[in-house]
Amino acid sequence: MPLGAKSKSIDIWNSVIEKCEKKLAKWKSQYLSKGGRLTLINSVLDALPTYMMSLFPIPPGVIKRLDRIRRNFLWQGNKEKKSFHLVKWEEVMTSKENGGLGIKNLKLQSKALSMKWLWKYANNNQMLWREVIGAKYEKEDNWITKEVTTPYGVSLWRSIRSLWNEVKSNSKAKVMDGNKTRFWKDIWHEKGNMEDLFPDIYNLIMFQQSTIEDLWSPQGWNFIFRRNLNDWEIVRVAEFLNIVNTFTGLQPGEDKLWWTGDDKGVFKVNKSYKLMDQTDQQCSRWPWKQIWKSRIPHKVSFFVWSMAKEAVLTQDNVMKKGRTLCSRCFLCGETSETVNHLFLHCKYTHHLWRIFLSLKGISWTMPRKVAEALLCWEEAGVHAKDRGRWRIIPGAIWWAVWKERNSRCFKSIENNVQKVKLNCILLLVFWCNQLYSNDTVSIIDVLDSI
Repeated sequence: MPLGAKSKSIDIWNSVIEKCEKKLAKWKSQYLSKGGRLTLINSVLDALPTYMMSLFPIPPGVIKRLDRIRRNFLWQGNKEKKSFHLVKWEEVMTSKENGGLGIKNLKLQSKALSMKWLWKYANNNQMLWREVIGAKYEKEDNWITKEVTTPYGVSLWRSIRSLWNEVKSNSKAKVMDGNKTRFWKDIWHEKGNMEDLFPDIYNLIMFQQSTIEDLWSPQGWNFIFRRNLNDWEIVRVAEFLNIVNTFTGLQPGEDKLWWTGDDKGVFKVNKSYKLMDQTDQQCSRWPWKQIWKSRIPHKVSFFVWSMAKEAVLTQDNVMKKGRTLCSRCFLCGETSETVNHLFLHCKYTHHLWRIFLSLKGISWTMPRKVAEALLCWEEAGVHAKDRGRWRIIPGAIWWAVWKERNSRCFKSIENNVQKVKLNCILLLVFWCNQLYSNDTVSIIDVLDSI
């Protein structure tokens, strides 16, 4: 951690960038699949800047350089020539549940890590650094310092302090002794902030900065009004009292901030990250479990994800990248080669689907898109004897089809449909043996268990 350095200086991040580049230099000498590259990015490259980001806000220029390193490694690997980037980087950085690869957005991760300092400041009264910060910048209330507006020598705390509204909007005060929580200004009641709920009553009250400890007594609330109430105000005051009288009283201990994004009220960086990610809206129809939870090789899961995104480099997609081709399906030769045609609607591929559908006696209309097919396949396998093996089948079919397609495209070697069927079944059996490593299963066992 550089001491005395300017917090916004790009120079202090040079060591982090160099470490990332050194890691890549070692990895590039290995022939890694895209699934392997994704694992390394999530486990190593995303972790390297975390220590620095836990204190210093990451500059946009550094984010741009690190994103370029991660993006090029994911799509290009050890190739010297430039490769196609199949999916937009913004989509890649969304969570797997919502159609991405779960690669961290460094800007949001930096903010989440900085917000943890605000959480510690609000809840840890005995820390020496808290006393120093409080003495230097003065307290705004019992939870935070005043907003920093001076231009020199305070950029680090200013950048951290600027995130207070995001912390405050996702937390509430947990009242214990009532000494820190302001009755009107802080959110302590389940209904919300009292000043916002009852602005008319707030204007009638004296001592508007009072804490709960100041206003509470064993006999109940002790509110002092500026004047006598009018007849039309009594109903509103009664409504106000009905709400605040649900308070059960003070307890031993200090007031704490309660993080609403966690069941235990504890601030978690990963949950804060999800709250800030505006793109992280739950997609109910995205088959993320069928893609990432199936017990198939990680590189095949990545391939299935690319298919669901309709980003696999079929001839149709290559033409969209600016290459001039005569798009024709390599398997049936009857129509243009798109992702949905090659893997779902091609009559050649249909022979592979029939193997497993006939075993179950299922009459199935092929869905329009790959993502829809995964969801429908999950529903069709409700009564399968082994749901784990059932989920593997689409991956085995698509991997066998893709290998046959590439064999015809790049090697001019064609296998008949019976050979491809056998390859698909053998692939399924091999993956099932990997799934159940303690017991070797035969082809008959696998097909019987579906």
